[in-house]
Amino acid sequence: MSEHPPGYEAEQPVDLSKPVAYQPPPAPEPSAPDSQPEEPQKAPETVYGLVTVANVQPRTFKSTVARKLYAGLEPTHANVRLWNGVGAIRLDGLVIADMPADPRGADWRRQSWATDQLVLPVPDDLQAARAAWWMLDRLEAEGRLDLVTTAIVVGIRTGASRMLARKIAKTFGGRTAGVIRVNLSDGVAPADDETRWEPLVAAVSHAVEQLSSRSRPAMLPPRTPNQVVHFDSRRHGKAANQ
Repeated sequence: MSEHPPGYEAEQPVDLSKPVAYQPPPAPEPSAPDSQPEEPQKAPETVYGLVTVANVQPRTFKSTVARKLYAGLEPTHANVRLWNGVGAIRLDGLVIADMPADPRGADWRRQSWATDQLVLPVPDDLQAARAAWWMLDRLEAEGRLDLVTTAIVVGIRTGASRMLARKIAKTFGGRTAGVIRVNLSDGVAPADDETRWEPLVAAVSHAVEQLSSRSRPAMLPPRTPNQVVHFDSRRHGKAANQ
C-alpha cells in the first residue's frame, strides 16, 4: 500500500550535472496585410513644345480650353506652364499658350512660327466659325500647312444652333486632324466637371508626345505692320457660307 494519498505525484529528482539548452520562444506569425502594396507612381513624362489655343474672335471659350488643358496635362507631364501669349517665352518644357483674341491676329501670328500644336476653340457661333476658318487660311498662306492639318478643333456646343454645330464638325473635320465636341449647356463650363474635357486632353497629350518627330520651320519671313491682314467676319469663312 502506498504511503501517499490518492492524487499525489511524487517529485522526480533533477539531474543538475547536465547542461540545459536555451530554447527561444517561437517567433510570431506575420499577420496578413490589410491592403496590397501600392504600385510605384509613374514619373511625369518630359515633353517639349508650344501648344497654342487661339481664336481671334472674342468669347470663344479660349481661356477655358487653355486652363482645362493645363489642368489635365500638368499631372502627367513635367514642366508644364500656362502662358498668356504675350511677349517671349522659354520653350524648355510644355507651354500651353492662351493667345489674346485679336481680330488682326497680330500677337497670335507673331508667335505662330514657334507653335507646335494648334488647338482651335469653335463654339456654335457664326462669327467664331468664320474667324477660325480665316486663321487656318492665314496659316496655310504663310507656310504653316502643318499646323492646319494637325490642328485639333474643339467644337463647343452651347445649344445656340445645332445645325451650325453639325456644320462646324463636318467642315473643320475635313481640313484638320479632327473635331472634339464638348457640350456646355447655356455656355457654362462647370468648374468641378473634368470628365467632358478628357477626350481633348488625351488627344493633345498624344499629339505633344509626337512632337519630336515633327519638322517645323525655324521662323516665318519677317512682317512689317502694313503686312498685317485684317479679318473681315462679314464675308469670310467656308463654314458660314453653306
